[in-house]
Formats: sequence, structure tokens, C-alpha cells
Amino acid sequence: MPLEFFGRQLKKYTVQEALSTAPERFVKSFRGCAHLLPAIENGADDPRFLFAFDSFETFLRSYLFSAYFVRDIDDFRGLAQAVRKEFEEQGLEYVEITVSVFEYTMQGVPIEGIAEVLDEVASQPGVKIRWVVDLIRNLGPERCEQTLREMLQQRPASWVGITIGGNEGEFPPAQFANCYDLARSEGLGLSVHAGEAAGPESVWDSLRVLKADRIGHGVRSIEDPALVSHLAEHGIPLEVCLTGNVKTGVYASYEAHSLPELYAAGVKVTLNTDDPTFFRTTLSEEFAHAARLGLTPDDLAAFESNARASAFGI
Repeated sequence: MPLEFFGRQLKKYTVQEALSTAPERFVKSFRGCAHLLPAIENGADDPRFLFAFDSFETFLRSYLFSAYFVRDIDDFRGLAQAVRKEFEEQGLEYVEITVSVFEYTMQGVPIEGIAEVLDEVASQPGVKIRWVVDLIRNLGPERCEQTLREMLQQRPASWVGITIGGNEGEFPPAQFANCYDLARSEGLGLSVHAGEAAGPESVWDSLRVLKADRIGHGVRSIEDPALVSHLAEHGIPLEVCLTGNVKTGVYASYEAHSLPELYAAGVKVTLNTDDPTFFRTTLSEEFAHAARLGLTPDDLAAFESNARASAFGI
């Protein structure tokens, strides 16, 4: 399990060591890392504190800080294996896992080693795993393109697509047109985080400029009826993450979520966990939340069918 993995990493590296190598802005400047400060004095052996946040912005900061506990290729292999084990225990048949490669290369983990581990973990019997590389929009378009080109030089067989997560407002989709043109030319599937922290215009740009195959989240599309109609008419899948949207404050509650309205309008919806360790959820729990919103067993079956039809690697 990822929590067990990070528990071991806390003993291996300690919070103090991670803090000494992390940029100061991740440690003291932001409210999102305030929960780390008591751990400096008291010592931390419970990994759950690493995954604390209270907003979308503080989620991003804590998310980045957790990478400081993955320092070499053995650490990365351990994390990938822990994630695989969790999905196997849930009985899943196929998963597309987003991996933010730069989080680990910035720690000195070699990209060629990362590529080898991705294929190694994906080739094991059991759950079928394919990888979607998050280029991390906060790095800016030039660094994202560099990461993409470095990955293309390695080209793991189990790598099927790209996305850009991070701050949607500060780094809008149109900045990454060159990245997406390159990825498309290389036959990779295209997803974009949009319509979550930012509004419908981020979804429009993802479709018009980046020509995305899927939209990560996209739930704020509901604010633009013309966009909802476009999504439905063209069968563009939305990767909806109920718990993640509630816990990062996009919606105040499950009941306030746009999922039922989007689905009723004919939008092609899939259900996803976003980051299950941070949000403490599983795919089965996401389906249970959807059922509590009034979605029927036939609706839930449609979500699963949509996911199969929209997958990059099946």
C-alpha cells in the first residue's frame, strides 16, 4: 500500500532530511505545509500527515512535497509496486495510472531507470497497467516539452498517454500546444486537466487548441450550456473524480456535484479516483458515491463501458 511505502520512507529519510532538500517555499511560505512543522520537532512516523491539505492549492503543495521521499530508482520501484499491489487487492482488471516523472527526476532519479521500472511493473501478471505521464503544467511549456522529449527517447512500451495537471488558472492549456502536437504525432493519447480549478474556458482551450481526446475532470463544463452540448455531441469523455472534487473544494459536497446533471445531458462520463492516497478513496467507493447521488445500476454500468471505450491502452 502507498501509505505503508511512505511509512518506510519516513524512517529511511526522515522529515528533517526532506525539509533540508525541499525548496523553502514548499516548507514555510505556504499554509499547505504548515502541518509539517510540528513533525520537525516531534519526529513523524505516521505517513498520513504527508497527505494533509485544505484546498486545491495546498493539495498541490503537499503533493509535490511527498516526492522528496522518493530519492533513487529503488524508491521509485517500491512506490510503483505499492501502487500496483493496491489495485490488485481491489480486484481491478485494467488501470491507467498517472505518473509525474519530473517529480522524481528532480530528485536525481534517472529517467531511463524510471522508464524501465514502468515497463517492469506493467509487465507483471494480474492487473493490466498502462501509464499516463503528467508533464506538470506548473513547470511551464518549455520544461514540459523537454520532459516529453526525454521520455520519448526512452519510450516505455506501457506508456500510452500524457496529461498536464497543476494550476489551471496560472498555466492555461494553450501554452502547451507544441507539447500536445508532438505527443499526438507520436501516437500518444491526450488528456488535459481542465474545468476543475478553472472554468469552462479551460475546457474549450483543451479541445480547440490541444485537441484533447479526454478531459481530466471537466466538471465545471456545466457552467456553459454550449460546452455541455459540444461534449455530448462529440462524445468527449470526462474523467470525473467525485471525492477529489469535494476534498479540494471544487464542490462543497457530493450532493452539489455536477455529475448527475452532466450525465443527464448526455455527456460521456467515466469515474476515477484522481489521487486515491491523498483522497483516501477507491474506485468502488467512487461508484458508491455516484449511486448515492441517484445514479442507477444501468448508469453505473454505462460509466464502466465509457471507461473501456475511452481507454488509451486497451
